[in-house]
Amino acid sequence: MQTDFPARIDARQVGYARGWRWIVEAFYLVRQQPLTWMLLAGSYLLIHFAVAAIPMLGPPLTFFLGPVFAGGFVLAAQQAERDTELKLSALFAGFRQAPRALLNVGMLYLALLLLAMLLLSAAMPLLGVHVIATENAQNMPRLDGPIGLLMLLSAALMFLLSLCYWFAPALVVLNGLGPWQALRDSFRGGLANWQAVLLSAFMLALLLFLALLPLGLGLLLWFPVLYVTAYTGWKDLFAPRAD
Repeated sequence: MQTDFPARIDARQVGYARGWRWIVEAFYLVRQQPLTWMLLAGSYLLIHFAVAAIPMLGPPLTFFLGPVFAGGFVLAAQQAERDTELKLSALFAGFRQAPRALLNVGMLYLALLLLAMLLLSAAMPLLGVHVIATENAQNMPRLDGPIGLLMLLSAALMFLLSLCYWFAPALVVLNGLGPWQALRDSFRGGLANWQAVLLSAFMLALLLFLALLPLGLGLLLWFPVLYVTAYTGWKDLFAPRAD
């Protein structure tokens, strides 16, 4: 078992506009082999929904397996950039390279999300937000107080947590980091480039809305671009530079 991981990978700082370039570069990679990328993304989504449907175990399993498949997409993007013809087996490359570390990335990220939910619940009384029970037991309890402030705090916390995961699978499979190191360095690199990451996330969300308009057919391209953007972003911030 490999335990001698690199101490730390320092990220470069780039301009906020690079967040859009990550998406553009991902689109160019997907455009080279569009049908294969659609097949990879569609296969992953089928697996994801099948696993999520497992009673009780499904939701946590999707967190554990998500980084493993994300690592496969990152490796596939690297192969595509080298003009290698992709095959369906590329989807499972993460299971062949550092599966334990990638699974642990998912478990650690889930633990961080649960911790964040506990912190938000504890912060609600301090913010003056209270849960009001409804008279009808069938209705959901409602919140009373400065809901906008709570939503803003929740969004900021979720964005910070997303920085931990954004580049973590790529840092595992391409830089050889351990799970905690990958989450840590992903957060450090994402925080140093938070404007680029935020712009990338906003534009991906906007493109998702546009992809849904033509009967959702645009999703066949949106999903591969989403996954490959993790690679193009990693390449910009973390990939070793040739001397």
